Amino acid sequence: MNFEDGNKELDDIIEKLESGKVNLKDGTKLFERANEIAEELYKEFDNSKGKVTIIKENLEKLIDQD
Repeated sequence: MNFEDGNKELDDIIEKLESGKVNLKDGTKLFERANEIAEELYKEFDNSKGKVTIIKENLEKLIDQD
């Protein structure tokens, strides 16, 4: 799942839960799924953040060489 798709699914789940039209059993399942998605999105974000940090550090080194 890519970040955008996961974020969209998470938004959809939140909308369903906030509607108040979900019974307890289905609400619990939706909440569990939302938690799974949030964990996946956090991991993907953290991984991307690390890559950006490395790129930034490499660019700074190149700039400092000039």
